[in-house]
Amino acid sequence: MNAAHHHHSPKLSRNQSEILSCLRKAKEPMSAYAILDRVRTSGISHPPTVYRALNELMEKGMVHRLQSRSAFIACGHGACDGRFAFAICRQCEKVVEIPLSDEDEAALLALAPEEITPEQVTVEIAGLCAACRPA
Repeated sequence: MNAAHHHHSPKLSRNQSEILSCLRKAKEPMSAYAILDRVRTSGISHPPTVYRALNELMEKGMVHRLQSRSAFIACGHGACDGRFAFAICRQCEKVVEIPLSDEDEAALLALAPEEITPEQVTVEIAGLCAACRPA
């Protein structure tokens, strides 16, 4: 990790680093329990520890939660402000982040009915990637 490229990279705890590197190696969405199974060897053995680290990584914009799968994925950009939609291949689970502009986000939040005050919006588009589409 060269310092020039990651000049704003936040200091991570050992647990956060372990979990982030696990997700980056996996390159696919993982449930908290799948993550727990992989990081057990490094001494992380309790679900709350995994959830705490995941929540902290999400706050830093380094991990995103895919609501539709109850799964987590490392940010494809290292870290971002979290304003992304996701396109997910329903066959191989490949995930592509789609950046949302302020206008995109405002338009989506504006869809909320009057009785609900919108706080966040989650957009997940399911489909088949080029590799999984029948020829």
